[in-house]
Amino acid sequence: MYLEIRKAIYGLPQAGILANKQLREKLEPAGYYEVAHTPGLRRHVTRPVQFSLVVDDFGVKYVGKENAEHLIQAIKAAGYEVVIDWEGELYCGISLRWNYEKQHLDISMPGYIEKILARHKHVPLKHDQHSPYKAPPKKYGISAQEPVPEDTTDKIDDKRL
Repeated sequence: MYLEIRKAIYGLPQAGILANKQLREKLEPAGYYEVAHTPGLRRHVTRPVQFSLVVDDFGVKYVGKENAEHLIQAIKAAGYEVVIDWEGELYCGISLRWNYEKQHLDISMPGYIEKILARHKHVPLKHDQHSPYKAPPKKYGISAQEPVPEDTTDKIDDKRL
C-alpha cells in the first residue's frame, strides 16, 4: 500500500520536523508510535501494522486489510487527505513489483541510468565494455601462474582528469 500527503511546505528547513511532530501528536491517540531505535518507522500498539514516512510517501506493511483501514481512518481523522495505491507499485521514486507466490520483490528505477548518462554527457563506446579496464590476456599452462604486470598508468591529478 502507498499513501501520499499533499499540502506540505517544501523548502522550509523546519518543515520535516514540524510535520513529524504533528503526525506524532495526531496518530498517538489512535495507538501509533515511533519505534525507538529506527527513526521514521512507526507501529501500532496492538495491530500488525507498521509504516515509514519519507517526505510525503507512506510505505505500509500490514496483515489484514482491516488493520490497514484502521491506519487510513486514523490519518483521515487527523485531517489529512489520502491517496491510496493498494498495489504498492511506487515508493520514493522506486518501482516495486511484488510477487507474493514466489515471495520476492523486484525493485527498479526505470530511466534512471539514462538520465544520469545524459546529465554527465556520456558518449557510449562502439563496443560493449563491461569493465572499466581491459581484461588481461588469458594464459594457459605454466605461464598462467606468472604475476600480473605492474600498473604503469598515470595517477589521477587534483582535477580528476
